[in-house]
Amino acid sequence: MYLCSMKLKTIVTAVCLLLCSMVSLAQRPRVGERSSEIVWQYVDPRIGSEGVGRTFPGPSMPFGMCKPGPDCTIKPNAGWAKMPEVVTGFSQTHVSGTGGGQKYGNILIQPFISGESNDFSQKRINEEFALGYYATTFESGIRTEITTSERCAFYRIHYPTGETSHFSPLTSHLLIDATHYLGKNPVPDLREQQQFVGSEVEMVNNHEIRGYSRVRGGWNNGDAYTVYFCLISDKPFKKKNENTVEFADTLLNIKVGISYVSEQQAKRNIPTCDFDTQLQKLRTCWETLLSHIQINGTEADKRMFYTALYHTMIMPVDKTGENPKWTERPYYDDYYAIWDTYRSSSPLITLIDPKREAEIVNSLLRW
Repeated sequence: MYLCSMKLKTIVTAVCLLLCSMVSLAQRPRVGERSSEIVWQYVDPRIGSEGVGRTFPGPSMPFGMCKPGPDCTIKPNAGWAKMPEVVTGFSQTHVSGTGGGQKYGNILIQPFISGESNDFSQKRINEEFALGYYATTFESGIRTEITTSERCAFYRIHYPTGETSHFSPLTSHLLIDATHYLGKNPVPDLREQQQFVGSEVEMVNNHEIRGYSRVRGGWNNGDAYTVYFCLISDKPFKKKNENTVEFADTLLNIKVGISYVSEQQAKRNIPTCDFDTQLQKLRTCWETLLSHIQINGTEADKRMFYTALYHTMIMPVDKTGENPKWTERPYYDDYYAIWDTYRSSSPLITLIDPKREAEIVNSLLRW
């Protein structure tokens, strides 16, 4: 799918201008050495996320397929909106920095506690943003932490204890909504709006839930796509109703693997490591890419530069092995408009990650 965005062009131009003005001043390490400075810490996912910037502020691996984060109603392209907008839940797929209509917002989960109404929307009292990490606390006392691998979202959910809860008796619940998507509109087949086709959620056992969501339309107005998922919990649960499960604990670690091919592949896409290990792995991956460029400048300069550089490597998305109609490798999707980026981000990625750029170009040639 081609996602037209002049904003990315502006971001890449900023990277190039900063690079030209600063990189000549850098203290470059000798061949075989790396700078001792950790540069991923300068990435601020909040930059560009408000208003028409529409950058995705949640965790993402470089060119990662899974982008879990909060959906604040169904309108924002990247899901997130600033407080006091409510959070309807956390979905596993998003785009970043796009114009036009919405896309994705599939497989939503939402923690809640007993005593709350049938409206599962939650108000936030705070949020935390860092590279590869997002956390928020709701008014109900529930705190949700998120990180991700390439194709699996990691959640660490802290439910309030009985002493701090406003509700009694306290029971921990999780909503799983496979019907959710961004861009819902009451007008059928409206251009650039997604339409729901079908979904299914199945409880396999008291630690595993799987299913799918099928949606069509959106920005590219293409054929329907299906996002399969497999949710694994470290704590046993019991089914409360069709799409809600109940836990007898206040700390829950869950992984949500996704796939565009099958539920079985979604399960295979779930890593065995824990939340903190995956977060460290994610930051190591980003550090390897970002640290190819060392600059001198103020803290504000580095924050702006490395965040802009980070944004050039969120999309396109590596969906190798995840296209049910085309099994050739490699396969990349979710492009920004190529006529805006081939002169800027493509040469940039060629310098930072030449193997990746070769795969991207070969993927385009084989379409």
